[in-house]
Amino acid sequence: MKAASLAKMSLGAARYRLTGHRVPLHVLLTVTHQCNALCAYCAVPLQRVQELSTEEWGDILDRLARRGTTRVSIGGGEPLTRADIGMLIDRCHSHGMWTSMESNGHLVPQRIGELKNLRQLVLSLDGRPANHDQLREHGSYKKVLQAIEVARAAGIEVWTLTALTRRNIDDVGFILDQAEALGFTANFQVLQGDCSPYGKGGERLRADQAETQRVLRELLEARLAGRPVGISEKTLRYLLTWQDFRKTTDSTPHEDLHCLAGQLYCAIDADGTLSPCTLQVGSFGGKNIREVGFDAAFDTLRDNPCAACTSSALTEYNYLYNLNLPALVEYARARRWREERKVA
Repeated sequence: MKAASLAKMSLGAARYRLTGHRVPLHVLLTVTHQCNALCAYCAVPLQRVQELSTEEWGDILDRLARRGTTRVSIGGGEPLTRADIGMLIDRCHSHGMWTSMESNGHLVPQRIGELKNLRQLVLSLDGRPANHDQLREHGSYKKVLQAIEVARAAGIEVWTLTALTRRNIDDVGFILDQAEALGFTANFQVLQGDCSPYGKGGERLRADQAETQRVLRELLEARLAGRPVGISEKTLRYLLTWQDFRKTTDSTPHEDLHCLAGQLYCAIDADGTLSPCTLQVGSFGGKNIREVGFDAAFDTLRDNPCAACTSSALTEYNYLYNLNLPALVEYARARRWREERKVA
């Protein structure tokens, strides 16, 4: 995140703490449910909704800019299946929003010119070639490596995201070796198989509690050793306190984390439904922007029933937007380290 965006985020978070004024500083957009793959643990492509048009997304982005949004995360489905994805990215950029996008990478080489205004590209990488292809489809590992190479050559910061399953739980070292060799940052996520409509196959694919805690400790050691692990030390220590990874969310706060979903960040689904976060789409009962507009829909998010979760990314957001000093210091150091690594 640029210094100016980080400053705006910090000011918005500080204002919320002092006055309770809610601002959608960070908005997670699911721009489509369509996908050119069907992964073993993902049910998004099975959802059928009337998706927002280019014009509707453009109007929403304009409204977010007026409401003070500083960061947008674009996901799917596969965002690159939308013909207008480049225009949406450019619209975010025109408003000065720090923009990231999650992708399986299959279409990145063909669409790289449309990604020039992305600040970060997050690519799915699920382990060694055989394990990745088994969880996704044959030949997809080679497509991810090609996407990493093309994006890096275009000057886009690349992260990978690995959903930890019993099939790839021992591939963390391999992924970090690849990250060091190819120049990307590796992020990891505990499997969220019980979160409809996004997850499936939770019991079949989920690593057990002991294995998950073991790999989280390995990631913590790797992070402390300076390896390119995307999860912060703060979040890894938090995840290690989670008592049962079969349960993704909790209504009880954990440790010093205070969930700000629906207060300082929110999620918009492909049909315009607004929810506190991506884990609560379809279960929270949020309003649809098409029907009531963004402002009225955002007002309904005040009563978020969730207080904690196992999402690595959402936990990171919560620590930062709570202005947790250790988290902010660690974020600044990691940001500086990645910049130096990119230059080197």
